[in-house]
Amino acid sequence: MARKNRRKKPSRYTAETADRYELYEGSVYDPDADHDFLVRVYRTARKRRPLLLREDFAGTSKLSALWVNNHRESKAWAVDLDPEPLAWGKEHHIVPLGEKAKRLQQIEANVLEVKTPAVDVITAFNFSYWIFEERALMLEYFRKVLAALDEKGMFVVDLMGGPGVQSECEEPREEEGGFTYIWEQEVMDAITHHVNCHIHFEFEDGTQLRNAFDYSWRVWSLAELRDILYDAGFEQVDTYWEGTDKNGEGDGVFKKKAHAENEETWIAYLVSWKKKP
Repeated sequence: MARKNRRKKPSRYTAETADRYELYEGSVYDPDADHDFLVRVYRTARKRRPLLLREDFAGTSKLSALWVNNHRESKAWAVDLDPEPLAWGKEHHIVPLGEKAKRLQQIEANVLEVKTPAVDVITAFNFSYWIFEERALMLEYFRKVLAALDEKGMFVVDLMGGPGVQSECEEPREEEGGFTYIWEQEVMDAITHHVNCHIHFEFEDGTQLRNAFDYSWRVWSLAELRDILYDAGFEQVDTYWEGTDKNGEGDGVFKKKAHAENEETWIAYLVSWKKKP
């Protein structure tokens, strides 16, 4: 007897019903990997687990929630200027922590002005700090980060690069759950390196959520950022480069490197130490 054809379960997402933050977290951001990287690198250098985190440009504060959930003595400060993602994160990530939520503080503030206790680790992920398009402003931010770190503190940013980052593109990627994530990048200004980027989502019913997220950035090179970090006073800046799988795609494994091939597009972490390990 022939088996009946099993119909694919319809997607629950449509442009009318979809939650843009849920879609973002389901397609763009991997805070679990970031968390594990931070703990591994800090522990290797300092021979102990980092306990105090400040998450700059925190958005929905998911990394901070993971941080306090994964160790009973950990604390986190999640800083963002936009109240909307902070409120969403409180409902979806912080309230479910229960008693552990007492060790996490969300702060609606400008990262250039915020005051927090000295911490082990400060992060600025998802290229968010690229909003600082002037060198003087980036230097000011890095100096303020340095001052907010414990003497053995670590500052970590991620960045993207390669010729592909400077080119116009619109790249779709199908995601589990029945929607398509689309990264759109406009032409980069050759003089200022300013670029406008957008995230769109498409759904199985044919509807679209255009410009779910918009970014206005400067494309910074790794060498530029490393120089500014040293100028800010960090004693050591290390590059952690992503490896590739057999298909030439990023494999999510980051190793410390002094030199690397300039691939079409690449992702890396810059790990900066207030005092040399």
